Amino acid sequence: KVTDTLWILICGFMVFWMQAGFAMLESGSVRPKNTNNILFKNLMDAAVGGIAFYLLGFPFAIGRNQNIASGDTRNDNEFIGASNFALALYDQDDSPFYLFFFHWTFASAAATIVS
Repeated sequence: KVTDTLWILICGFMVFWMQAGFAMLESGSVRPKNTNNILFKNLMDAAVGGIAFYLLGFPFAIGRNQNIASGDTRNDNEFIGASNFALALYDQDDSPFYLFFFHWTFASAAATIVS
């Protein structure tokens, strides 16, 4: 269990480190006067992406359409999650917090790639 957690955290750190690589690639592709704008854009991609993933992304990806306390899975939605918005049910859910971090790093890196 500890080894799995450590491995996923290390992978998340490496994926997030790609943000710096994208920043260097993009800032090297523009004129020097635009470097600050590119770096700020990459910073905002990570920050706004983190807030958006916290509020909507993680619940849509991992959340369930059930009352976790009751254990009733008859109305589970397999397409999109509909619970645990802003990690409200985090203490009752069975997904550990390091998975939130891991998924957020990929969402943030994808936002940086497409912006």
